[in-house]
Amino acid sequence: MANEVSLERVLEIIKEIEHPEIAATFYKLGMVGDITGTEDGITVEIRVPFPNIPIKDYLVGMVQSAVRKEYPDISVSFVFTVMSEEVRNQFLALARQQWKGEI
Repeated sequence: MANEVSLERVLEIIKEIEHPEIAATFYKLGMVGDITGTEDGITVEIRVPFPNIPIKDYLVGMVQSAVRKEYPDISVSFVFTVMSEEVRNQFLALARQQWKGEI
């Protein structure tokens, strides 16, 4: 991983990304997991409420775009995991309250 990349800064960037269908950030929704450095860049864990969500590629694009504004040459890879039941319930409650519609 390039020495100039700050994992803390990457987390700050990701914390600002709003979900495309819910008026809340990925972070507030419990969607941000571990962010780790690799030899080539970073790996971001995205937690989803259910496997095979239809907007997975869209979410990847949003995170890549936001991170690459500050780190244009960084390689960003993703690991998707399914939320725990507790986190999923919190996600769904926020989704019901903050729903803003389709992409």
